[in-house]
Amino acid sequence: MSENPDELFHGKGWRAARAVLREAILRLWNDDAFGLAGNVAFRALLALFPFLIFTSALTAFVGDRSMANDLVDFLIAIVPPPLIEPIVSEVEQVMTVPRGGVLSIGILLTIWFAVGGVDGVRVGLNRAYGIRETRSTVTLYGVQIAMVILAGLVLVLVGYLLVLAPRAGSWLHAFFPGFEPESVTVRLVRFPVSATIFVIALFAAHVWLPARRTTFTNIWPGVVFTATAWTLLATAFSFYVGSFGTYASYYAGMAGIIAALYFMYLAALLLIFGGELNRALRIRRLARVLSN
Repeated sequence: MSENPDELFHGKGWRAARAVLREAILRLWNDDAFGLAGNVAFRALLALFPFLIFTSALTAFVGDRSMANDLVDFLIAIVPPPLIEPIVSEVEQVMTVPRGGVLSIGILLTIWFAVGGVDGVRVGLNRAYGIRETRSTVTLYGVQIAMVILAGLVLVLVGYLLVLAPRAGSWLHAFFPGFEPESVTVRLVRFPVSATIFVIALFAAHVWLPARRTTFTNIWPGVVFTATAWTLLATAFSFYVGSFGTYASYYAGMAGIIAALYFMYLAALLLIFGGELNRALRIRRLARVLSN
C-alpha cells in the first residue's frame, strides 16, 4: 500500500516501526475495517443480553444459582465502571432472575445475533491477512457457532474458578498458617483471569476465523498489540466518560448504551488492526528474506 516501501522492507529502528504502522493503517482504511467494526459492535450489543442469559442459565444448570451470582460480580468487575454502571441493574436482572426455558432460547438468540458479529471479525481478519475465503457456508457457520458456545463454556469455567477461590485460600492457609484465607477474593483474581480469557480469545480468533491457519510467529505481535491497546482504551475511555463525557447531553437515557456501543466499535477496530499489523510485519519479513 505504501507508495515508497523501502523503509518497510529495509528500514531499521524507529523508521521501520513507523513504516509498519503506516502500512497497517493504510491497509485498515483500504479494507473498509471501519464499516466492519461498526457491524461487529452493533451485533455484539444485540447479542450481549441473550448471551448473558444463556451463560447464567448454563452456569446455574451445571452448578447452582450462587455460582451465577458470583459470575455476575466478576463480569461487572472487569468492565470499565462508566460503561457498565448505566446497565448494571439490567445485567443483574437478566442473570439472576430465574426464567423457564432460557437455556434453549438463550442459545438461539445468542447464536442468531453473535454469529453476525463473529462473521464480521472473520471478514475483517481475512482481509487483514490477505486471505480469500474458500470454506463452505456450513463450515463457516459451524466455526462461528462453536466460537460462541465456547465463549459461554469458558465463562462457566470462570464461574467454577470463582467458587474455588475461597477454597484455594483455605488450602493455602493449611500450608501457610500465616496466610489469611479471606484475602483470596473475586477482586483479587479478576485481573489475571480476565487477562487470560482475553489473550486466549484473541489467539482463537486469529487462528480459527481466517480461512488459512497462521503460525504463532505471525500471530503474536497483533495479539499482544490488541490486548495492550484494549487495556489502554478501557482506561482512557473510562476516564473520558467519567470526566468529560457528554453522552447524556445528546442521548439522555440512552447515554450508557451509546457509550458501550462506541467502546465496542473502537475495540473491534483494534482487533482488526491487530491483523493488519501482523500482515505488515509479515510483508517486511518476506522482503528481508528475499533480499538476502
